[in-house]
Amino acid sequence: MDKEFEYRVLNLAGDIGENLLKNGSEVYRVENSVCTIANYFGFFPQCFATLTCIIITFENSQGEIISLVRRVKNRGTNLDKIYKISSLIKNIKNYNIESFEITLKNIIEEKPNNFIINTLGFCLGSSFFSILFLGKIEDFIASLISGFIVAIFSKLSDKLILGSFFTNLLCGFIATTSACFFQYIGFISETSITIISTLMILVPGVAFINSMRDIFSGDLVTGISRLLEVVMIGTSIAIGSGIALKLFLH
Repeated sequence: MDKEFEYRVLNLAGDIGENLLKNGSEVYRVENSVCTIANYFGFFPQCFATLTCIIITFENSQGEIISLVRRVKNRGTNLDKIYKISSLIKNIKNYNIESFEITLKNIIEEKPNNFIINTLGFCLGSSFFSILFLGKIEDFIASLISGFIVAIFSKLSDKLILGSFFTNLLCGFIATTSACFFQYIGFISETSITIISTLMILVPGVAFINSMRDIFSGDLVTGISRLLEVVMIGTSIAIGSGIALKLFLH
């Protein structure tokens, strides 16, 4: 088998695994996707993935082995890209390697939602959580404005590359400070509903569910690592909120 073709398929599998991990996919989906690609092109693959690294090994029909290691430094959540890549792999029989690479590249290069859409999501998410917690119209408006402020500071934190811990700490502080301000000016009678509603949009629900799915599927190292990441994010939100409460309510 042509060496150039082997390396081409290996890098293609690496691109798929790396981008699935970057966008918040479960580890078993990453490993299965990589192996599906390799099997389709006639290789005998082994794949091991964690939250920060992917190791892929191919064995060709002559028994020769080639390997690839990809380091994944940044992770987020983009379920749309995960869905599109997974759909692409399911329909791999409709593509040759050239068209598959082009389609995958287009998916990878798709820009995420712009700042306006993200801000709208923050505002709607926080405000409608206040309804879920039986808040009044004042709580709805206060939560909406708090979500808007958190969206702005979240964007600034991403620009400054503060990291997930300090980003969530800052956003937790801002969310609680906003609620305290609305209570101070008499717009709302209590801060609890506004604080909880705004903090709900920061809770890493997808990461928690994925950690459970990884653990139940037998990927204990990755599942526990992701669970610890969820705990760290929750702790940072609590610390930021606690600092604000200590400063402005006492």
